[in-house]
Amino acid sequence: MARVSQRADAEDVVQNTFTSFLKVVNSLQINVSLESYLFGILRNEIVNRVRTQWAKRVCLIQDVYRKNKDDKSANALAYVCTPSPSTSWCVSHDEEHQFLRQALTEALRHLVKGFQKALKLHNLKMAELLFYCQLSNSEIAKQLNVDDGPVRVFKHRCLKRIREDVAGRYPAADISISYSEDLLTEIWQEQRLSCIKRSTLGAFLLEDLSAEWFDYVDFHLTIMGCHFCRASFKDLQEQQTGKQQEYLRQRIMNSTVGFLSKP
Repeated sequence: MARVSQRADAEDVVQNTFTSFLKVVNSLQINVSLESYLFGILRNEIVNRVRTQWAKRVCLIQDVYRKNKDDKSANALAYVCTPSPSTSWCVSHDEEHQFLRQALTEALRHLVKGFQKALKLHNLKMAELLFYCQLSNSEIAKQLNVDDGPVRVFKHRCLKRIREDVAGRYPAADISISYSEDLLTEIWQEQRLSCIKRSTLGAFLLEDLSAEWFDYVDFHLTIMGCHFCRASFKDLQEQQTGKQQEYLRQRIMNSTVGFLSKP
């Protein structure tokens, strides 16, 4: 449950584990405990599920800079693997993972809110491309028309702030081995930490935003291409069109009411 996003996915992983085992059980020569063997299959099933999830892009820009996530997906789960895991070992590590995930979520949310409050929206753009879209430093530099150096420095500072924030919230976590950038991206996408409020999208539609926010929202919708916010914005556009049509119909009816014959 701690490794996949939905309960149904977790149930599928467990079912696939036993199905895979039953298919080959008659030809196996197992030199370890059955529990260890099943957990080995389970780890592989989790990695395969994570790889499948990475294929689901949440931003248009990810379709431009498509990456092979196979190796990184496996690495994201590497710290959970031991030569012979037991049920109690997995339970304790699941609890640790949940605490860490919650701490990382709050740390990332604090990072985003800080950029928004200080109107450092250029930094927010860079953070989104780094952790939401997971583009490389060179790809981000190209998109934002800056050198690679500032992007590397910014990334280093963000990761340092995240580590310090998590250490303050969860002192027991070994941050050096307990998270990967893939996990940060997974949390950012799942929580939609930088997705734009509907009221802000409405103000953007009416061109009633400050220049800094208007530029950022335009970037989020058109350059980064967040599918969630684009869908919400399209819905607002359709609502506005419907209201405009209704207003025009009312004006026409009011202007011609004197010419209509009574029944």
